Amino acid sequence: MREYVLNTLGYRSGNIIDLRDASKAQLEDAFGTERSYKGRLYDYVRADESDVIVFYSGHGVPGMSDKRGYLLAVDANPNRAELTGYPVDVLLKNLAKVPAKSMMVFIDACFSGDSPKGMLVRATSGLTVKITAPKKASDNMIVITAAEGDQFASWDEDAKHGLFTKHLLEALNGAADKHDKTGNKDGKVTLGEVKAYLDREMTYQARRRFSRDQHATVSGDLKTVLSAY
Repeated sequence: MREYVLNTLGYRSGNIIDLRDASKAQLEDAFGTERSYKGRLYDYVRADESDVIVFYSGHGVPGMSDKRGYLLAVDANPNRAELTGYPVDVLLKNLAKVPAKSMMVFIDACFSGDSPKGMLVRATSGLTVKITAPKKASDNMIVITAAEGDQFASWDEDAKHGLFTKHLLEALNGAADKHDKTGNKDGKVTLGEVKAYLDREMTYQARRRFSRDQHATVSGDLKTVLSAY
């Protein structure tokens, strides 16, 4: 995703906040907390001028007591997500308050408590977490997640990233618009075309390769243009 933002979209490296193996403190510094939404990203933005992309790839877990979705920071305890994880709803609410020209949020994680190495959280059967944009989000905010609340986000060993990320990048680079079944070939990639492409390609590959259901979720105006080629 970093290479896509730099080389395809033309963002300057100085405008990228790149967090690898991030701690909870680093996530809070970048995106704020429940008490203050003005994290480092807020300081980077020029009001009504900046186009912001937030991409997360990693583990997500459900809160056992509150059923909220949490991003699992490197120093978090998955069995104490409410204390040590970073709440997804806080992330999205804070991002909705950033006065950006546009806001695209991509989350390559699942919130079922499962992972390629087994369950991250004990006894999560029956827990479902739904990730959506805040009700007060502006029309310029879109959110796409890798899987529905009770599904697993598959990992692509060949590509060395999530199956969602692989097909999302294909879609944004024009495949979603060029495909006869998903686009209208007008040179612009819309949210609706990306969703259709993920439904057709990612969902199929998850079933064929891993024998599992995986359906991306989207929030936002399906006519929103995400990229052009």
